[in-house]
Amino acid sequence: MTHFLYYYLRSMRLYYGFVTGTTVLWGIMHASPVNYAHCTRPFSLLDTKAVVALIVGFLAWGVNQVFSDYLDRKEDAVNAPHRPMVTGELAAKPALVLSSVLMVLIGAVSLWISPWAFLMLCIGGVLNVAYSRLKCVPVVNIVVYGCAISCCALYGIAAVRGNLRSTAPEPLEDVMDVAFLVLPVHILMCHNSYYKDVPGDRAAGVRTLQTLFPQQVSFLVTFLLACGIIILGLLSCRTADMEWLLTGLQQKELLLSCLSTEVPLMLAVQFIGELFLLGLLFRALEGRRYHRATCLNCQLCVAMLYPWMPQKSALLVVELLSLVVIQLLFFWYRDEKE
Repeated sequence: MTHFLYYYLRSMRLYYGFVTGTTVLWGIMHASPVNYAHCTRPFSLLDTKAVVALIVGFLAWGVNQVFSDYLDRKEDAVNAPHRPMVTGELAAKPALVLSSVLMVLIGAVSLWISPWAFLMLCIGGVLNVAYSRLKCVPVVNIVVYGCAISCCALYGIAAVRGNLRSTAPEPLEDVMDVAFLVLPVHILMCHNSYYKDVPGDRAAGVRTLQTLFPQQVSFLVTFLLACGIIILGLLSCRTADMEWLLTGLQQKELLLSCLSTEVPLMLAVQFIGELFLLGLLFRALEGRRYHRATCLNCQLCVAMLYPWMPQKSALLVVELLSLVVIQLLFFWYRDEKE
């Protein structure tokens, strides 16, 4: 049993839990009411359903990853031959049974959180299966993946509001925010994950930009997508923050305090951090150090999700801790073929 649980945990690839967990956090913070008195939104994590949603968001990736590993055995035999499902160290049938039971439990918990949260969980699961079947269709594959993981943001919104209807005049405003702010980040992450899989993808007939074109083309796509996301974050200056800044025009001391300290500092730190991670990612990819690139890709995705959250020092600490824990987890996952 200990042997089975150990390799089940390894198959969950816990570092990716920060991707889905952070995306749920984005939804939770996005849906929280603005607190103009303190230039921030109240930290909704004190809400029971929000806490449960975060736990689900963190674990759901890993539980579902077992299904993905089973479906992708052919490619993984070349790309990641040391994965427990491929080597036989993790027995497929018991692992699938455990993941099925856990998914039923996650489904029941999601239904308790909100019917809309349950719906987002189901849609995300369907899209994930569709992604496994659409890997042979270039561009479509990364978009479907991005949509699947972006459901986590809608899941977080539903956990706070109980539905997906925005409190703003436009009822689909939150959904559009997810489409334009969260979706591109996950599309970029999926695109970046294909560099290490070129040999196996070619052998399995999987068509990605990396298998169809010279590496320079894929690098250009990575650069343009990443820069577009970073610039969009700077130009938007966080829509939610602009709301309280405009309201603060009637409270000059409040406005000057926010402008002179928190907003510019957070923007500068996060902007520089994202560029730094992007530079390290390119360096790792050029050197074909794909294990290092996987870690940086995960960290970059997590870092890019924070600029549209409320300006709050506590969240910056959470972001930095997440990046550190991801790095530490990669000391456990040392094998790039896993």
